[in-house]
Parts: sequence; C-alpha cells; structure tokens
Amino acid sequence: MRIYDFSQKLSLDAGSLPDACRESGALFVMCRVHDVPALQGVFGWDESTVLDCADLDESVRYTGYDGYDFISLVHMELEGGGLSLREINLYISGRYLVLVTPEHDSPRLREMEAAIHAASESIAEKGAGLGRLYFLIFHHLLADFSDMLEEAEDRMEALAEAITESAARDCLAEIGRLRKTAYTAKKQLRSLSYIGAQILIDENGIIDKKLGRHFRSIDTRLKKLYDFAESLYELGNELLHTYDSKLTLKMNDTVNKLTLLTLFFGPLTVITGIYGMNFSFMPELGWPYGYPLAICLMAAVSLILYRILKAKKWL
Repeated sequence: MRIYDFSQKLSLDAGSLPDACRESGALFVMCRVHDVPALQGVFGWDESTVLDCADLDESVRYTGYDGYDFISLVHMELEGGGLSLREINLYISGRYLVLVTPEHDSPRLREMEAAIHAASESIAEKGAGLGRLYFLIFHHLLADFSDMLEEAEDRMEALAEAITESAARDCLAEIGRLRKTAYTAKKQLRSLSYIGAQILIDENGIIDKKLGRHFRSIDTRLKKLYDFAESLYELGNELLHTYDSKLTLKMNDTVNKLTLLTLFFGPLTVITGIYGMNFSFMPELGWPYGYPLAICLMAAVSLILYRILKAKKWL
C-alpha cells in the first residue's frame, strides 16, 4: 500500500494506514484489492463497495454515498489476439482519494501506476490537493483507451490489405476478434460516458471549480472515444462484408475454371463415347485412317473452342 498525505507532504509504503494520516484533509492511497477491508474500517465505506472491489466483474458504475463516491472503471488493453479488461476502483471524497487496482501483469497498467506515483510525489512535495490527481487518473486511463483503439484500427487496416490479397480462413478469425474488441470497447465506453456526466454533477462537492474545465474535457474525450469505438465496429462489419465478397469472387473464379474445363472436355467426351459403343457395324473402326481422323477431330474441336473463348475474353 502506497500512502501520500498531501497535507503533511508525506509519502510512505505501509501495510496499514498510520494513525497520523487518518484525519488528513488531503490523503491519497494506492492499494490492491486485499487492502480494501482494512481501509473500510477507517473510512466507514459501505459493505457493498468492498464486495464490488473483491468481485472483479469488469463492469463500469458510479455510486454516490453520503460524503464519498465509489467508482468502478475498466482498463482495456489489447493482448495477443483479444481484449483484456482489468477493473479499477476509486473511493473519492473531499479529503481522500483511494485507488484500488487488482494484481496484474499488464505493462500498460504498470506504466499508468508509475505515472500516478510520480505525479503523487510531485503533488506531495508541493502540498497540493486531490483534484489534480483525480483528473490524472482519468487522463491516463483514457490515454490507454485511445492507444488501444488506435492499435485495433491499425490491425484492421492491415487486415483489409490482407483480405484484398487472399481471403484466408485466418483472416475471418481475426475479423471476429477485432469486431468483438470494438464491440466490447464501445459497450464499456458507453458506460464510462454516463460516469463522465455524473462526475460533472459532483453531488459531494469533490471537484474544485478551477479544475472544472479539465473534467469537462474528460467528458468530451469519453464521447469522442465512444464514437471512435463505434466507427471501428462499423469498420469490422465492412471487413466482414469485404471478406464475404472476396470469398464469393474466389469461389466464382473456381466455378468458372471448372466450367471452362467442362466445356473443353465435353465434346471430346462425346466423341470418345460414340467410338466406345459396341455396335456391330461402325465403318470407321475398320478404316485405316479412322483413328488419326478421330484424334484430328478432337484437336480441331479443342482449337475452335479455344479461339472462341479467347475472342470473348473468357480466357
């Protein structure tokens, strides 16, 4: 557990909250899920919020309580072939801010935590308030959202080029993964946009008026990211249609080739079928030039068909 007491310009690592910090007017705590029950006894949080922290269901919600707000957020990151969701929880009041993150192995989330630590050290030295840090958490979270969506967009663009070259089966699997990623991102960002509106209402008077414009920009960014995710989902649908069209053209091309082969061999099959009949009287069978004539006839038919198809540009 990392503790910053901005009113005392103090920062320390501790297993529990020191008594000297419990009545602080500007306290920031960064902890893991297993630290929440101990902090509940200090701040008197509702039991349901503790259960929500323990149940990592990756759902976004905002709940206002008497004197503090509880916010569940989601950190999204593209890992391997799919989207990884990690729940982040916030307890925020006029005198404290508690950030709860799960145990994880995400490099991007570690970078976010390091950036928040660095900002907290700076704020602790200056003795500033919590509002700036509250804003920075959303800022870094949305920056990671934006990077994730841009990475998904780059993958879709690369996939579009791959589809034009070959409608391989692995393209279809990748389209499915990216469409699911875009849909999940859109769903989460829609919930986050509701939270952005509730934060601006600020029923508990947590946000300083000087920072109001920064939080309004957060609300605007949420809406733009939602539009971005929605456009990516539509792009995924277009990729699926393009794949289907490419596959249909490929199948049509195969059918056309088979049709041409049938067209070539059809007359030859008729000729060989006629001379394969077991009739008693077939003058050509006893004629010395019958066999060469049959071969020449088949060659002539093939040549005529070739010239006709070539003239019609079917070959």
